Amino acid sequence: MKTNKAFTLAEVLVTLMIIGVIAAVTIPTLNQNIKHNQYAAGCLKASSVLNQAINKMKIEMGPIGLGSKWNNDGEIWNAFVKQMNVVKVCGSNIDPCFIRSMKYLNNQTINAYAAHALIATDGMSYNYASVSHDSAWTNGKYGISESAKAVGRFMVDVNGQKAPNKAGIDRFYFVLLKGEGIVPAGRDDASNCSYSGTGASCAAKVIKEKKIDYPKS
Repeated sequence: MKTNKAFTLAEVLVTLMIIGVIAAVTIPTLNQNIKHNQYAAGCLKASSVLNQAINKMKIEMGPIGLGSKWNNDGEIWNAFVKQMNVVKVCGSNIDPCFIRSMKYLNNQTINAYAAHALIATDGMSYNYASVSHDSAWTNGKYGISESAKAVGRFMVDVNGQKAPNKAGIDRFYFVLLKGEGIVPAGRDDASNCSYSGTGASCAAKVIKEKKIDYPKS
């Protein structure tokens, strides 16, 4: 007589427990990777949108950094807004458009400065500040000395007001340089971006590598 072998209840439970442990470990990582890929794609898109807007602004305002219009934050912002598909524009109270409280990669909490902010129709949030209020972060392809050419900087939150509101993850800095245009913040060799840093200089690395992949230190 032929006997059919089957798993015991204990064996099934042990197998299910092992699968559950593996899933608990791998699923959060997979979800994070998916989100990071989305954020990286958003960073590339933001760079393209900013470059297109600035190129159109040059037609109205002349060469970047030359002339009185480029010396006035309000003029720059108003010209920028004209080139964007906008849901909402905010003034000095930026929070309805761009949450001020944010974190660096090293988890330090800070308040983002900006005199101007908007929400675009694609859900991305943009804010702008002159370099008198923010570091330029151009210490890379253009050299540390090139920070003197900075007209201002844009910070873009690629998923709007949704968490995590973290520099280098869903928030990226872009510098507007005199005579150049929009430059992603950071070094072209991406050596100044890690989880022990601020994340403010990670846009160049993300755009170059088309992904978010930072060393721990």
